[in-house]
Amino acid sequence: MSVAIMQPYFFPYLGYFQLVQSVDDFVFYDDVMFIKKGWINRNQILMQQNAFLFTIPLEKQSQNKSIRESNIAWGPEFPNKWLQQLQSAYKKAPQFILVMDLIESVLQKKPMSIADLAASSVMATWQYLNLEKRFHFSSELGVSKDLDRAERLMAITDNLGSKQYINAKNGQELYQKEYFADQGFQLHFLNQSLPPYSQGSKHDFIPGLSMIDVLMWNSKQDIVSMLSSYSLI
Repeated sequence: MSVAIMQPYFFPYLGYFQLVQSVDDFVFYDDVMFIKKGWINRNQILMQQNAFLFTIPLEKQSQNKSIRESNIAWGPEFPNKWLQQLQSAYKKAPQFILVMDLIESVLQKKPMSIADLAASSVMATWQYLNLEKRFHFSSELGVSKDLDRAERLMAITDNLGSKQYINAKNGQELYQKEYFADQGFQLHFLNQSLPPYSQGSKHDFIPGLSMIDVLMWNSKQDIVSMLSSYSLI
């Protein structure tokens, strides 16, 4: 059994989903601090053949709010205007109708917290692809938030009955395999791959866009194949 732990992002890029694919249990790290101008409530889609950054508006943020405590400012800008932008950007994409239905199903419940909306976008995509995974929220696992960063990751992993933790590759700057091993845990890093695919009339492939772009242009079967385009180091 293996575990990955990551902040919930709204329809994150393909590499995030490859991390989900690599483990048995995936934990949305929702009780850590919200990082402004990060990827929790922002992402990029393909608009007029260029990467276009969109942002889900949040209610006024006080300092030191967790992701769980960060609430969405529902209104005319979001989701209505954003949905119109999606329709304009992807109306000619082969999976447009199916994917718009998926997106609208995620938005339908209008949760207060960005943590719930972002996590829902990941879980609903997983279900759309007819895949199974055990998903969890760190805020519901009862693991102390007073632990140091590495210790808390190990405690969450242990809480789920595992001794194998997988982190995104950029975690190599933060975590040492030897330190985890000394505590009885195996640490691996995910080296993701972003294979190119047709983006309609766009000739120069733009990697790393929101999963929305991947979903719009590719069949479910092709996407499932892309999810395995990673290696563990």
